[in-house]
Amino acid sequence: MKIADFNGKFQQSGGGTTAPVAGEKPSVPAGKTNTYKVEPPHSFKLKMAMAETRENLQIQREEGGEKVEDNRVKAQSEFTVADVTSALETYVATSREDTAVKIALTSHSPKVQGFVITLEVDNDFLLSKVTDIHPYLLSFLAKRLNNGFITLNVQVYMEPENGEEKRRLFTAKDKFDHFVQINPAVSELKALFGLEIE
Repeated sequence: MKIADFNGKFQQSGGGTTAPVAGEKPSVPAGKTNTYKVEPPHSFKLKMAMAETRENLQIQREEGGEKVEDNRVKAQSEFTVADVTSALETYVATSREDTAVKIALTSHSPKVQGFVITLEVDNDFLLSKVTDIHPYLLSFLAKRLNNGFITLNVQVYMEPENGEEKRRLFTAKDKFDHFVQINPAVSELKALFGLEIE
């Protein structure tokens, strides 16, 4: 909307004038483009900010300020299966992990070979859950066992049976596949009656 002969000042009821309200754009004569740009309230200059940070860091160093601590454990202390089991129980007791992860970490005894710890879980679901917390668990074990050279492996538990490895059956599909291996007629019955596995 264009107001003819408006000079950018408002008249007050008492007879005085005031400037336009901040943030309003001044009127633009017809035929001209609006070149009004809103400037940011604060200007940020990266070079100046970096220079200030560098100066502050240099001042801290000169004053003997705090040094950045290296959180990595550099020791190579020996540990046993009992030590690892105790550390895992402490992790389970103090962490906020869900119950499935807590059970997965304590259901099987860990295997220790040198600085390599192998944890076994019952199924692929628990394997993915424990893999998600792998960095946190590794850091906790390194601090707790005072050994920064630990390697943590997680795998699905395989139960040895007659020289063969036997996988635990948890889901209905796993159980059905196991029955089909024992007796192929089960598969024929499923097809004959049109049954589905839940």
